[in-house]
Amino acid sequence: MPASTFPTSQSSTLADAALPRRARHALERLLVDVRAEMGQQLPQLLQDTELMLARTAPGGDAKLEAARYASMRSLGGGTATVTRRFMAQIEGSLAQLQTTRRKHADPGDMPPVLTLSLLDEEAVSDQSVLETMASRIESRNSLGLQLLGQRFGVLAGAPAFDGESLPLGPQALCNALADAIEALELSRYARMQLFQQFEKAMSTFYPAMVDALNARLAQDGILPHLSFVPVRVRPGSVAPAAARAAKEAEEQQAQGGGQGGGNASGGGAPGAGSTAAGGRGGQPSGPGEVSTRGWAPGAAQAPAKPANAGFALLQNLLKRRRVLLAKLKPGGIDERVREPLRRDEVLDALQRMRNTATKADTLADYRQILLAQARQMHGHGVALADADSDSFDLLTLFTTQLQRDLRKSSPGEALVERLRLPLAQLALRDHRFFTDAAHPARQILSAVSVAGAPWLADDDMDSQWLGLLQRAVSSVQQDSDGALDTFVEANQTLQSGLQALARKAEMTERRQVEAARGREKLALARQRAHAEIQRLLHGRDLPRFHTILMEQAWADVLSLVHLRSGEQSGDWQQLLDVTERIIDASTAEAPAAADPDFIDQVRAALEQVGYHAEDANAIARQLANGRGETDDLASRTELLVQLRARARLGEGNAAAPSAGGSTHAAPGPDVQAAHEQLRALQRQAWIELDEDEHPVRRRLAWVSAGSGQALVVNRRGLRVGNDDLDTLARKLAAGRMRLLDADPTPAEAAWDTTMNSLQRIAMSEGPLDGELGHGD
Repeated sequence: MPASTFPTSQSSTLADAALPRRARHALERLLVDVRAEMGQQLPQLLQDTELMLARTAPGGDAKLEAARYASMRSLGGGTATVTRRFMAQIEGSLAQLQTTRRKHADPGDMPPVLTLSLLDEEAVSDQSVLETMASRIESRNSLGLQLLGQRFGVLAGAPAFDGESLPLGPQALCNALADAIEALELSRYARMQLFQQFEKAMSTFYPAMVDALNARLAQDGILPHLSFVPVRVRPGSVAPAAARAAKEAEEQQAQGGGQGGGNASGGGAPGAGSTAAGGRGGQPSGPGEVSTRGWAPGAAQAPAKPANAGFALLQNLLKRRRVLLAKLKPGGIDERVREPLRRDEVLDALQRMRNTATKADTLADYRQILLAQARQMHGHGVALADADSDSFDLLTLFTTQLQRDLRKSSPGEALVERLRLPLAQLALRDHRFFTDAAHPARQILSAVSVAGAPWLADDDMDSQWLGLLQRAVSSVQQDSDGALDTFVEANQTLQSGLQALARKAEMTERRQVEAARGREKLALARQRAHAEIQRLLHGRDLPRFHTILMEQAWADVLSLVHLRSGEQSGDWQQLLDVTERIIDASTAEAPAAADPDFIDQVRAALEQVGYHAEDANAIARQLANGRGETDDLASRTELLVQLRARARLGEGNAAAPSAGGSTHAAPGPDVQAAHEQLRALQRQAWIELDEDEHPVRRRLAWVSAGSGQALVVNRRGLRVGNDDLDTLARKLAAGRMRLLDADPTPAEAAWDTTMNSLQRIAMSEGPLDGELGHGD
């Protein structure tokens, strides 16, 4: 396996590093702690891997068996070598802490020259395994690593470190291990076994190690009071109907302690809309911009009084719905009195269904199976208690609407289906699922539903994002009891990963906006260059050959100087004088040879935009001598071929044509109004575009009121399409594009639709004599 496959730090020691005294002292103490911990873990790691290889059943291939025994011998005698090389890599990364960050942040550095080379297939595979392993470990320890990255940023005098660049992060430890075992010459199978054992060990000791490192730096005075504060819910992120229901519920509770039913529109639940787990959405299902404050593992699961009051309002809505159904379908309500099932019996039955993998299409079907099994056990008809029946009804309405809104055969539809029974268990225990938008289960469901959104584009799909969602659902499924703590822990891990993806998408979008502004400046500079050429011509006509040279080669020179120096600079005025001399030479009736110094001046200007010396000299002679240049036709033809084959300044990144140069027909009043609406946008906005098969949700990241340029990105922050402002305005006026006030997830939209439906029924039925919903 080549050593170049894995990035490693320069070999150095803290004693030789040019570090401030305080930073050196803090890093030396960290290194002592890491050496003590890894000095125990690495020998045990090699021993466990050796035992694993020894237990492997013999195969029929003699070469593989020989490689296995050679790997076992290397592991048995390589403890000292691996430990020494591993710690040397770690110390080197700590010693180069400030140097690496300064070099990385230096804006004057030239971009590295990219080279292509063939890599060993095993090396690429090892690198992929290590990166995946590091990502999993990082997702499980995101909070501790975030705090550690902040403190390392202080030591480096630079912005906070992310997980990939953190010297003691999972990525650095995995790379150090890969470098340390190179001397052992292990077989591929042995390396894979070693990596698996390392990940298993890291899941045990690394969380405590990260906490210990943070504590050590805090003791040394490096951000001693640093703590994590969850992001609060954005005011505009709650669905409209849910916000109205929450406000009305709070007013009723304030007036009568939750005694309700009098106001037909007041049957909503507080916090009935879930904040978008897609938040920024730069990434599909971006970070949960909701607060998990108050939701900690081990918290009491008994609903508080406000939750009971909110659930009672929901029960009133359900009661009015049953009254309406009874009117529409006489005999639809079974009036027979049956023994109510205890809640623990219902939960036990749901747990048995999960253990036996009972299949059903809907929650209503699961309910019928539950009641049929209970009737066989009791020997007579039974029914759910009022509160449990209402929980089932409400969750059935919610999930049915959600399944209706999801795209068929999508990853999100499959994940939501896997959550149905765990959600039923949780909703029976904890009614806050219906009344609290920040409930962990609601956040998980909201994030997962994005993977099945009908407006999700193919380029929004990301394997890392889908992996986060699948791991969260799998964590919930592994607990057959459906406890709240399981949802809390799974949601904390999920939201941490989504926040990291959202930060990445935000940075990508920011770079795309900066690139769009650069393209706009280039387009304006080119317009200015062509305008100056036309002004200096004074109506004169250039020969065809010189026209091509001026419009392509010399226009690039003018554009570059305009970008660098601006119109008020001496360089720009000097270049205009040179342009005027070129035009005079090309239009003069009596051609004359140009001054050699003038030719050198033109050639130097052309070389600044990337022309090679030979091509620049040929073009400069043609421009400076004008009609006096006597090259034959073949030479001119060859020069034109080379000129057209060469990429121009900024070619491939140029801005789309502005609205002024559009080939569309003259805009009507509706298009003009849409144009002004888009120009008036003060910040990024979500838009929905009609595609061939289904609508696609995009993000309008930037609009230029001056040049008519626009930037549309996907949920990952990547640029899509080349639409300008005029094209978007025509789509908006034609109804093929819509501006969205928010970016609700399918789960939010489904909950909002469910609440609106129940509230419309409540308004049509009127109050129910001021009664509370049954089961309170």
